[in-house]
Amino acid sequence: MEREKRTEELLPPLQVELVPVGGLPSWVLTELRPKLQESFRGGLRAVPSPPLEVPGRAYRPERGQYEAPAFLEEMLGRCEGRFLAVTGVDLYVPGLNFVFGLAQCPGRGAVVSLHRLDPGFYGRKGGKRLFLERLVKEAVHEVGHTLGLGHCRGRCVMSFSNSILEVDAKGGDFCPSCLRRLGNSLWVP
Repeated sequence: MEREKRTEELLPPLQVELVPVGGLPSWVLTELRPKLQESFRGGLRAVPSPPLEVPGRAYRPERGQYEAPAFLEEMLGRCEGRFLAVTGVDLYVPGLNFVFGLAQCPGRGAVVSLHRLDPGFYGRKGGKRLFLERLVKEAVHEVGHTLGLGHCRGRCVMSFSNSILEVDAKGGDFCPSCLRRLGNSLWVP
């Protein structure tokens, strides 16, 4: 066990680019970055990336939303390495009214939308603290998918969220089982 720990400490953390897509409040990535790194216990380094334009080809005017698979596909073509795209546009996947995010599982790309994480969307107050808490949960969830984690049945951050109430109810950390499954993924260069 001690030998494993020393090996993990010697390997560089996995790098994930935080990619702003479209206009975002200036505080979003600044505050998300350290919380995302903390959630992965130092095994992940989140690095800022230059902003990108929202992919117009993913917009579906009949819905007034962006199709998440097309959005993610476009980001995969624009980004190198592992990334988390963060956007303010409303996302959906066919068969669902909306999604908070989408990721390859496993893979190198994920996207998370701020649109329905904002308490203001629901006419509620809660401010920046609640907004950031929700964003961190969904960002950790989507990056977890890129590392091969599926959905969890517990209150784990990897549990599926079909509503904002489910986002608020789930934990912000990995359960012991998901943490074990995550295993060495964080320490593979």
